[in-house]
Amino acid sequence: MNTLVHREEILLAASPATIRDFIKTPERMMDYYPGGISCCVLEIGQSYYCHGKAGVSLIEILPEQQPETATHCVTLKVTTARGLRPPFTAEAIRGAAVFSMFEDWELYPHGDGTRLVKTWRDIHKVQLRWLPLGWIVKHTAKGESETLRNAWDRAADL
Repeated sequence: MNTLVHREEILLAASPATIRDFIKTPERMMDYYPGGISCCVLEIGQSYYCHGKAGVSLIEILPEQQPETATHCVTLKVTTARGLRPPFTAEAIRGAAVFSMFEDWELYPHGDGTRLVKTWRDIHKVQLRWLPLGWIVKHTAKGESETLRNAWDRAADL
């Protein structure tokens, strides 16, 4: 059962293949990660982390699924922890997790670019159960979209 937190559409200038690669690249995630400090690949093609002022997120790339009309659908499991210090490992992040959720990134051709339909879903609170994480994720997501669009359109021009 999917519990939708937020869904939005973002038009990007780059091709679906380029955007697919960006999703799997920690440096591209850092283009819009809130208060980003550092990032690193943990397992090539499988996981990486992004570290910011509010904590560190383990990003796990799940096997791709293909909706009928999407060019690609990349699903990420995001596990966020607080209070950790480098070096960051997947085990340490999971062990100190505050919450986890899934992000679905559906990529559709749109002219010379991509129509990205991004869905945030299925928040699982591990700590701070009183915190309104659904509202926080939705509010943060809305604020990140324009930054993502601008940064990824610039990166695609390189």
